[in-house]
Amino acid sequence: MAKEKILDVKKCEFTTAGLKMVKAPKMSFVVVVDIDKAMEKAMKKDPLLMQDMADAAEKTYKNFCKSINQKLATFDKLFVTMADKGAPEAMMKKQVAGLKKTIENEVAVGEKAAELAVIGEFNKLKSKKKDWKKFKIKVTVSIVGTVTGMVTSIVLMATSPFTGGAGGVIAIAGLFKSTAQLTKDIGAIAISIDKAVKLMDKTSKIVLKTAESKGVFTANEASAAVLQEFIGISQPSFKTLSEQGDVVKAKHARLVVRVHDVAKDLNKVLKLQSKVRKEFLAEAAKKLKTHPTSKKKENLKKIEKQLDAVLGENYNTVQTLIEKVIRMNSDAKKWEPEIKRLMAIVKKLEKMDTKGLKVLREALKIVGVGLSVIDGNKISTTAGDLTKALVPAGAGYVYDKIASKALDGTVFDAA
Repeated sequence: MAKEKILDVKKCEFTTAGLKMVKAPKMSFVVVVDIDKAMEKAMKKDPLLMQDMADAAEKTYKNFCKSINQKLATFDKLFVTMADKGAPEAMMKKQVAGLKKTIENEVAVGEKAAELAVIGEFNKLKSKKKDWKKFKIKVTVSIVGTVTGMVTSIVLMATSPFTGGAGGVIAIAGLFKSTAQLTKDIGAIAISIDKAVKLMDKTSKIVLKTAESKGVFTANEASAAVLQEFIGISQPSFKTLSEQGDVVKAKHARLVVRVHDVAKDLNKVLKLQSKVRKEFLAEAAKKLKTHPTSKKKENLKKIEKQLDAVLGENYNTVQTLIEKVIRMNSDAKKWEPEIKRLMAIVKKLEKMDTKGLKVLREALKIVGVGLSVIDGNKISTTAGDLTKALVPAGAGYVYDKIASKALDGTVFDAA
């Protein structure tokens, strides 16, 4: 038996134009006819005798390519649709397996069709040539290739978790934590100032009452120093009044610093939020660039809109907190001129003697007016409100929540 290769296509010509996700398989299409010596001798006299069989094989090959192209186009459209809808990896892989099975079936059908087509043409020749009736042939059709790697990186469909802006969100969480501690400190400082102011008011009245008794003023100052030094009991005197004034002044300065620190932290949150937005969208754009979806622009636009919506809510929340801080700062600043005036009076009282009783009395009236302006409870209440508000505000910056809302309904939606 001699082998006659009537068709030898080393690389099947599948159409790739228009395909977005599917790659054409690499295959060869070979048809070999085994003939006996008598037929081989007859063919040497007329080589064209095998042409009709070769044409039949060629026709079958073209039909095979056409059928494969149709399957590729159908599945490609399916994959693109699934990609646009954000189909999960498992579903995509299931369809990939379906495509591979379909191609394998087409190969089996193509091989059988080519065999039958060649045998059919051979039988026609036998009916025309009487001397061919005794001839026999064996047709071997071999369609060889690979059906792996036919889909453009199916792994692309297994969307890796988003991390763009995650570092900024972690930093924001740290800021909320430190800000909460600051607002707690502000509340405590405001209350301590309030207590110190009230103590000054009480002390000043006792000092005034004592000073009104002739000769007692100096003795009271002396006894106060002795009791403070040896027993640790602070008796109302000009000295204790001055010390309380220093406490109020120092604590107020610390209060102002803390309020500014809160404002700075909250402003940092807004700056970091802008960074989170920029990094998140950059990652989305990068992922979409290699994603097989045909709706890249639409998806990016939707992600941007939804991200701005969720971050916008957070932005408004933080702005509300900043407005409270501004009001609290305004309240604290109202204390500054009163504390300054108060300290000036205290210094003046330290230099007074019993002869200046009238001046002392008038001065302490002014002190009372100044003290009434300083209300620590108001700032403490605002600080408490801020502390409480920071918890839900911080919860708005949980990365998974931000990502979930931003990616909802896009190709990266995990749902």
